[in-house]
Amino acid sequence: MSRGSRLTLARRVPLVALALAGCMFRDLDRNLREFNRNGFLVGAVTAPAAPAGETPAPIVAFAYRGTGADAEVVDWFMLARPGPYFLVAPVGEYRVAAFEDRNRSNSYDPGEPAGLFDGGALVAARPGEVTRGLRIALRRDAPPLPVAMTLPPGAQPGVDTLPTARVGEVTSLGDARFSAASAEMGLWRPVDFLFDVGAGIYLLEPYDPKRIPVLFVHGAVGQPNDFASLIASLDRQRFQPWVAFYPTAVRLEILAAALDRWLQTLELRYDFERLAIVAHSMGGLVVRRYLDHAAPGGHAAPVLFVSISTPWQGHAGAAFGVDRAPVVAPSWYDVMPGSPFLAEVLRKPLPSEVGFDLFFSYGGGSRLRGEANDGVVTLASQLDARAQDQARRVRGFDASHRGVLDHPRVAAELSSALQAFAAGAPQ
Repeated sequence: MSRGSRLTLARRVPLVALALAGCMFRDLDRNLREFNRNGFLVGAVTAPAAPAGETPAPIVAFAYRGTGADAEVVDWFMLARPGPYFLVAPVGEYRVAAFEDRNRSNSYDPGEPAGLFDGGALVAARPGEVTRGLRIALRRDAPPLPVAMTLPPGAQPGVDTLPTARVGEVTSLGDARFSAASAEMGLWRPVDFLFDVGAGIYLLEPYDPKRIPVLFVHGAVGQPNDFASLIASLDRQRFQPWVAFYPTAVRLEILAAALDRWLQTLELRYDFERLAIVAHSMGGLVVRRYLDHAAPGGHAAPVLFVSISTPWQGHAGAAFGVDRAPVVAPSWYDVMPGSPFLAEVLRKPLPSEVGFDLFFSYGGGSRLRGEANDGVVTLASQLDARAQDQARRVRGFDASHRGVLDHPRVAAELSSALQAFAAGAPQ
């Protein structure tokens, strides 16, 4: 190749990179416009105690518009127990209600404990935003709900503008959807990801009530195969692997609420007695916020939470993206240092039924970052004092940010924590 050709190529490469980046940002902008056709409604349901000797009944929370015969239910969710709910609704105004399905008829029957948020006041679902604090108190003596509510046979929650989550689908790590290309799609084309890949919790084998589920939650631009080594090291006589897959462009508050929704669906289906959650990088922030989100209703089962290389104090790259990018992935706002999300995520103590182990990585450091790091996240961010104070154990590994998931000592430490958890060791 001549010197002139090399110079021409050198000029072209940045232009090609810029063109590709421009395409990605255009895709992100298009997807966010579609995503923001919806708003998110988050609250909690309280209910009177079940009569002595009676099994607690599931609770249905739902959002609807209109009244009487003209009422239209836009989303609903069945809760395993009193506690948080998460609804998705096209932008507009709705009323939010809930009832305890005492006779398990999948429909509201007068006389069942019921309630309306704020007596039936309208609630706005705003573009791409989370409306919080929608608490509903169920009462046995409540007046009948002003809307008929019957769940269609075999239906799953969902709205017309977004697909139903893949909750409990059985597949393998060889699934073509579990790929680097799908992970990239989750950052730059999050709505396309929901339709073409499918967010949710996948089971890697049929559910076995004799074994404890271990849920693996990936980080930014991650995917289930990131955990292939750790999953291969599981004691399959005692544990069964589940994997979460989600688009990492989405606000972490929404992802945490969605994780709660998916896990409650599986709890209703399988009534599992214990749950372990292993989360890498940004996934640890999502899980930690989920644990806060689920706290008002408590957990039906003890939980072991292991975070690996999580940026508890955020990442400077997210701040750079927020400051410089022509289109901002919403999750960057949450991961940038000093964000309101990061200020809140460790503020509350963990629920008493949750045991927390903090794993951090310190190998493969980059000199460009100016302080000790694992090549991606600084040690200061991984070792936030609040996170250490809440952890039972803190373990460090001489590995890079991604390589830590393949480190044999990580597998050994995780196995030890899981075996103690299965044996019923105190949290």
